[in-house]
Formats: sequence, C-alpha cells, structure tokens
Amino acid sequence: MIRIRFARALGLAAIAVAAQAGAAAAQQTLPPASEIVEKYVRAIGGHDAIARLQARHMTAELSMPAMGMTMTMESFAARPDKSVMHMSMNGMQMAEGYDGQVAWSSDPMNGPRIIDGAELAQRQDMASFDNALDFAKVFPKLETIGEKTVNGKACWNVRMTGQRGTVQEGCFDKESGLLVATHAVRQSRMGEIPVDATYGEYKQFDGVLIPTVSTISQGGQQLVVTLKSLSHDPVPASTFELPAEVKALQH
Repeated sequence: MIRIRFARALGLAAIAVAAQAGAAAAQQTLPPASEIVEKYVRAIGGHDAIARLQARHMTAELSMPAMGMTMTMESFAARPDKSVMHMSMNGMQMAEGYDGQVAWSSDPMNGPRIIDGAELAQRQDMASFDNALDFAKVFPKLETIGEKTVNGKACWNVRMTGQRGTVQEGCFDKESGLLVATHAVRQSRMGEIPVDATYGEYKQFDGVLIPTVSTISQGGQQLVVTLKSLSHDPVPASTFELPAEVKALQH
C-alpha cells in the first residue's frame, strides 16, 4: 500500500512538474508587449506620421442589423484629450464629450449629466487623442497575456492598463501587426458592460492607416460602424465647449 501511495505521489509530482514546465514554456513563447505595440505603430505609419496629426473630424454610419436601425455619427477630437461626439437616429439626438476637464453626456432617456467617479476615469482615458494610435504612450502598463484567432487571423492578446487604472485588451495580427480586436468593460450608470469590438478594412488617411469598419458587441446587441469621411484639418476650440444645458448643471 505504501509503495502504491509513493508511486501515486511521484506520478502527481511528475504531472505537476510537467504542467509547470509547460506553462513556463508557453509563457516564454509570448513576445514582449512593447514589441507588439511597436510593430503596430510601424504598421499604421510610424511615430512621426502619428505625431503630425493634431485634430480629427469623422463621420460614420452606425447600423444595428438585428433591429433594422441606422444612426449617423459625427465626432471631433484634438490633442491632447478633447473630444465630442453627436449621434442622431430618427430625429433623436445624443451627444457626449470631454473638454479636458469635464466629461458629459446628453440623451433623451437620462437628459444632460456630468460624469464622475469610475466612469469619468474611463472617459478621460478614452478622450486621449492617441487612444487608438500610440498604445505605449496612452497605456503605461502593457502585458502580453496570450494569443487568439479573430476572424481567421492569429493575433497576440495584450492587456493594456491606463494611467487611471482603466484596463482593456487589444489583439494584434501576428503577421501584419494591425489591431484586429479589443475587449473592455465600460462603466455606465447601469453598471459595468463588457464591450467587444473587431476592426477591419484599414485605409490610409494623411499617412496613417485607420480601420473603416468596426463591429461592436455589447449587451447582446451588435453595432456595425462604417466610416464615411475622415479629416485631420484643424478643429475650432469652440467645438469642445460644454453645451448650455451641461454648463447649467455646474451651478
């Protein structure tokens, strides 16, 4: 009986050692996250091309195939962290923005509101102009956590932690280096909402490759965002001023 127990213990130990060795070997095969995001920067045009961009104006069509709904979107952004977005659907207007100090939103269901707490931290990180361009600049902590296959493309999965502790994952095509998918948990008034997105049909705008089709899944719904126009011409500072109804909430 003792011999059987000893043999069993040896067997379990051998399995544990093999498992640890396998895990260590797997870990060793993962490339450093810094190399992955640097390859991405080179793939979309390089640091110099990204640094030349100071502002952005985009229009897009948003469709929800399952519900047969279509929306239009217009967004503006400027360095270092100003952004505003307007959406319209069947005459219904929604908007949100960040002027470098105040994050806000306005929609028919909730009305105008000033965003604070964990939701504010996430909006601040999202408003960074380089949020989707230079990940090493926006996310001080980068870690390769595995590999995945997204739409038939093998990619390295990188966990990215922002200055305010917000976290998202980005999967980068092993061959092209381009970002093909992200995963994040969005903070909202209704709590935390997992958001998954895939990116494709990259096209060059002013020397930088940008995806023109994004598919976003959250709360059981799928949203397809198709880019219609993009300009990097200067944007007037007044574009980012708080709407009157949001200013009224500050008093």
